[in-house]
Amino acid sequence: MARLAFVAALTMTVLGTGLVLDATTGGAATAGWYIAPAPGTGADDIVLGSSCANAQLCLAVGISIENITADGTDAPLAESWNGSSWNLDAQPVLPAGDGGGLFDVACVSGSDCWAVGALIGAAGNGNPTATLIENWNGTSWSIVPSPTPTDPGVVGAALQGISCVSVSDCVAVGFSSDSTGANLHAVIEQWNGSAWTLVPGADTGQTFDQLSGVDCVSSTDCWAVGNAGPAQQDPNFLPIFPGAAGDQGLIEHWDGSSWSLVPSTTEPSPSGGFLYGVTCVDAADCWASGATTDSSGMASGFLLQHWNGTTWIDMSASVPGGSPSGILNSVSCVSSVQCWAVGSLGPFGGGGGGNFRPQPIIESWNGSAWSIEPSPNVAALSFLDTVTCVRAVMCLAAGSVATETQGNDPGLRVLAEQMTFPPAQSQGLALSARDGGVFAYGASPFVGSMGGRHLNAPVVGMAETPDGGGYWLVAADGGVFNFGDATFYGSIGGHHLNAPVVGIASTPDGRGYWLVAADGGVFNFGDADFVGSMGGTHLNAPVVGMAASDTQGYWLAAADGGVFNFGDAPFIGSLGGHRLNAPVTAIASTPNGQGYWLLGSDGGIFNYGNAGFFGSVPGQGIVGQPPIVGISRTPSGSGYWLVGTGGAVYSYGDASFLGALSGDGLVAPLSGIAAS
Repeated sequence: MARLAFVAALTMTVLGTGLVLDATTGGAATAGWYIAPAPGTGADDIVLGSSCANAQLCLAVGISIENITADGTDAPLAESWNGSSWNLDAQPVLPAGDGGGLFDVACVSGSDCWAVGALIGAAGNGNPTATLIENWNGTSWSIVPSPTPTDPGVVGAALQGISCVSVSDCVAVGFSSDSTGANLHAVIEQWNGSAWTLVPGADTGQTFDQLSGVDCVSSTDCWAVGNAGPAQQDPNFLPIFPGAAGDQGLIEHWDGSSWSLVPSTTEPSPSGGFLYGVTCVDAADCWASGATTDSSGMASGFLLQHWNGTTWIDMSASVPGGSPSGILNSVSCVSSVQCWAVGSLGPFGGGGGGNFRPQPIIESWNGSAWSIEPSPNVAALSFLDTVTCVRAVMCLAAGSVATETQGNDPGLRVLAEQMTFPPAQSQGLALSARDGGVFAYGASPFVGSMGGRHLNAPVVGMAETPDGGGYWLVAADGGVFNFGDATFYGSIGGHHLNAPVVGIASTPDGRGYWLVAADGGVFNFGDADFVGSMGGTHLNAPVVGMAASDTQGYWLAAADGGVFNFGDAPFIGSLGGHRLNAPVTAIASTPNGQGYWLLGSDGGIFNYGNAGFFGSVPGQGIVGQPPIVGISRTPSGSGYWLVGTGGAVYSYGDASFLGALSGDGLVAPLSGIAAS
């Protein structure tokens, strides 16, 4: 899949145009899309997949091809975004004589990401010989053994999509291939925390089939998409372009025990369909993207389908700009009303040659309609293959652009386009009061409260779901109350406690939470792992709060500024043993779990690790205010909000001021804060 007719013919295309353009120029980050400078290998670089663990780590993967028009070499390509710039990541050594490429990547956390692709034999034909899976541990990439099917006629295999719901549950999809590199049948592999194994897919009843993308809502709810039919995918095309005449889009569903076919849009013969991207907001809101195909198997227009919890509905006609030829290779959503799809418009020229001049396109969904978003087109030939977003922070779209030619090098370079969300429009804040009242501002919706209801104990904290569509309240007796899309996983209400509960923190995926008590006891629910506590240990001061790392760890903070770390949460410093002007009341962690802030009741801020100092209440000369009891960072980690019991809200860094309750006659003091 390296020295493809698609890419080889590209040389003639670019040489004929005489293009010499710089793909690394672009304006400063604004609310719109802009070109982000990204380093290259010096060979032809093609980005195929991307994923963001948080605002401070995004990964883009693909293939780098040296001497593309001859019997050159292929190598996996990986780049990482650290919150401010792109960097080229070193790749592990492949087996002797093999090249390789990566087609997709998925992150569980900043220290656990998976990339999938194929080993490519050195025979000069660019055909896949075996699956390739790599893991990112936060510092470096390493190859993890993965199986390759051994069915009759199978010579190799490639994995084109991956999705993870936890450190012990990932799914990768792709296809097995014959001696020409063309697809035979779909391949599905699953990670159980210790090994990758082959899993049977659904029987499509077709001669050939393959899966190109996958997304999992949970361990019992995954969607995979691709194509199936009488024709094989043309091995001379990159997988981002269709090339199988008469095939139709394929959708399969995993229910936790087996894969099954689910009906999807079928185009009238001799037309067909090709699905490449899929993403889900929740179990009743998914999108699948790709292209319709003409009688020759080439892309003829956008194909976009929506899952409403019951059926897949064809939404292609509602997407502007896809005619006469276009393809949407990838789609990403941060909520039910914020989605982006990227791809390219033709002419595709049969996958190469002088009439191959694709242009990138970006579409956005606002909850009711799709529309084209302006994006920088920097050359006469470029395309976008992948898009991924971090809620309320940014979206990344990546692909390739033909910039300049040098001999056999057609000049394919990394194309990275980024968009930052306007803070005031994308940030949200929710406050909780001791009587269970909830007050929502900005993008955070009000989805319910315990205000006006009888409580056995006062509410002492709150946590919001990752998508901002719900929240939990926790009471001092361990009772938990869930609202919106926050699921109830359990509580300790009604149980004897040695000390009152003082806080709650959710897991990164929102499928669990921890409660912490004043004596340092920790109680875990859902997918939250118990990795330690201070329960039964002498403390110099009571624990007042907790914060979760970006995987399965957490910190506890005590009133004297002591910090206790568990699991993968690193200890970076504390105030224990130091004289304080006011007791510590709360703790918050940075997006990648490599830093944290401690909050004093006077509004003082103490920062550790990569947690920046952006301001404090005493620093503003404010004294004598009611106690400051909560802190919540912005999605980017470049700012935070503080809240006082009297309703005051203080914003610092990139935290927008969204509202406050000061002077509004609160029925009960505020006790918690959560941001989205």
